[in-house]
Amino acid sequence: MSEIILKVESLHKYFGDHHVLRGIDMEVRRGQTVCMIGSSGSGKSTFLRCINFMEIPSAGRLTIHGQVVGQETGELEGAPVYDYRENELVRVRTKVGMVFQQFNLFPHMKVQQNVMEGLVTVLKMDKEEAVSRARANLDKVGLLVKADQYPSRLSGGEQQRVAIARALAMEPNVILFDEVTSSLDPETVGEVLLSMRDLSNESMTMIVVTHELGFAYHVADEVLFLYEGLIHERGSPDEVLKNPQAERTKGFLAGFTDFYF
Repeated sequence: MSEIILKVESLHKYFGDHHVLRGIDMEVRRGQTVCMIGSSGSGKSTFLRCINFMEIPSAGRLTIHGQVVGQETGELEGAPVYDYRENELVRVRTKVGMVFQQFNLFPHMKVQQNVMEGLVTVLKMDKEEAVSRARANLDKVGLLVKADQYPSRLSGGEQQRVAIARALAMEPNVILFDEVTSSLDPETVGEVLLSMRDLSNESMTMIVVTHELGFAYHVADEVLFLYEGLIHERGSPDEVLKNPQAERTKGFLAGFTDFYF
């Protein structure tokens, strides 16, 4: 078995009195693609944001590449509570990349500058090396020819692929994808999914929140169904998408009639 890159134990997240995540456990191994499915409001995006600490978990233990993040300070809901230092979280975020629904590109920077910005400002990389790495990752997503364009000159699908190249350039241990095709026109969805499939085939470790069930079926190693902050079912794509056991999963999948196995 390949090594565990990310381990999540008893993850809880509260927003005030609202208990959004109710004790999630997950292991992701090197080279795995894990797809998370579920209705809007089930906690999928919050889960991803807790993994890279854009949201601070209320309780639970996160272990990244064998190292527990934070210092344990107490307990909540039977799970450990941790205190996190900002300099530690900055290091974590360089190893846990994230691609968002919105592209979040800098409009005043050309494509190549967008991809290399984190390399220079966060990793303090030499500019020449940053340019080389940025161009290599733009080439990987098929957009090297757009390196000197501004984002406004690109289609939505191309902008999202630039965002993927930016995440790849940091050479993270795992990349999180949060509904990255949800704001795209239908004709550009496929190009982004193909780039993600290529990364999966190259053994990039990925956690993908998606409503693209055909993609999940053909690309994922494991599928998780999240409902009201709990994982109700997990297994292979065949097990979860073709032969679900949990009633909640069956009800969710009944609403999808236009994806292909």
